[in-house]
Amino acid sequence: MKILLVATNRERSPYPVAPLGALFVAGAARAAGHEVELLDMGSALAPELALRTALARKNFQAVAFGIRNLDNCWCFAPYSYFDEVRRFAEIVRARFDGPLILGGSGFSVSPQGWMRRLDATCGIAGEGERAFLEVLARLEKNQPLDGVDGVVLPAGKASVAAAKAIDRLEDLAFPAHDLCRYPRYQRRGGFVGVQTKRGCSFRCAYCVYPKLEGRRYRLRPPEFVADEVAWVASNPKLRHFFFVDSVFNDPRAHALAVCHELAHRKLPVRWSAFCNPVGFDDELARAMSEAGCEGVEFGLDVASDKMLAALDKPFGQPEIRTALKAAHDAGLPFAVFLLFGGPTETWKDVEDTQKFLNGCAPANAVFATLGLRVFENTPLQAVAVRDGQLSSDHDLFLPAYYLSSAMAADTERKLDRIARRREEWTSPVDWRRFVTRAGQKVTVMLNVRPQWKYLRSYGRHMRKQEAAP
Repeated sequence: MKILLVATNRERSPYPVAPLGALFVAGAARAAGHEVELLDMGSALAPELALRTALARKNFQAVAFGIRNLDNCWCFAPYSYFDEVRRFAEIVRARFDGPLILGGSGFSVSPQGWMRRLDATCGIAGEGERAFLEVLARLEKNQPLDGVDGVVLPAGKASVAAAKAIDRLEDLAFPAHDLCRYPRYQRRGGFVGVQTKRGCSFRCAYCVYPKLEGRRYRLRPPEFVADEVAWVASNPKLRHFFFVDSVFNDPRAHALAVCHELAHRKLPVRWSAFCNPVGFDDELARAMSEAGCEGVEFGLDVASDKMLAALDKPFGQPEIRTALKAAHDAGLPFAVFLLFGGPTETWKDVEDTQKFLNGCAPANAVFATLGLRVFENTPLQAVAVRDGQLSSDHDLFLPAYYLSSAMAADTERKLDRIARRREEWTSPVDWRRFVTRAGQKVTVMLNVRPQWKYLRSYGRHMRKQEAAP
């Protein structure tokens, strides 16, 4: 079949993210003999015109949307991506009378929400590589889609649970990286995305990764990961990668094996990754550095003992201290991401978090923000209902956030005052300032990686610091 695969994501802050999920599906479809054209809205200058032009130019037999996110997950400037996707769907329905298939992580978070709102033939919840091929096979034979693993049908018709996890990821074709205009992404600070595994064994109260990928890790062989990196890097313009796993360093033995394989091959690439403190020690930090790592993003979210327990984080302060010191001693730039406002949190907890981090190895950047996005079927949803922040029938397709009642007054100003005590900290107030946005553009133009590497200089020179009480 001739398929138009539309990667709908247009978000460019803090940098544009290439559509890895859509590329995986495209690779699987091509390996099965289908003809795939990718229309990447993230790199399109006039996306709606590009979609109309593509539909007029070729006789496609199916159109598929890859939807990356529901919204921007920012409490004080919430923005839903639905209207953009809706406009794309309206163009398809006006100019194409064949099947429209929805998928992607953003779809899988709320499949019924999308199906109620868009005139789609079906959607695929969960991993799409195999379910998509089954849908195409049935469409070719004019067979009904009922009972296909992972397929969600329009409201009022039978629906199926998320697709079963794919056990052997090495059996999947490589993502169709050749379809992506990566130079456009890299010029704006973006990366080539690579997965080393799928799944997340942790149980953080607000997170949807286990829903999207399952709680059981499925590991790609390290040599398989290195083969993919080497294949992409055969293009001399592509040198910057990001391991997009929910947590790169768990399981620790697998992360070490991937690092050793990359170091052994001496590939001319640099890379970053999301990590948490579980098992992050000197040995792993050195291995990452030797393998070409240029930056680590630690998603701590909280760092006080009270809030680590409240959000069911899988680590404590001793692990945080060890991990940050290991990264610092290995010469790895690192950033810390904090998410305040969780259940029972107070301003004293924020103060305690800052005091604790002041005693750890210094980060290149600390990003402090507020409000936890509440997703369907997470423990945080139940807490939000219990605390009266949401009704039991609240439609979580639209952005909804939990913010502790103890922090609900004068919230942004108070966080900003705390952030200004440290030059490496930023708050949402900073990211609305013209000087901050201009500085980010300069770092992109100069190809500074990671973008946050010199953020302390911004804190030191571009804003007034306030002395701690």
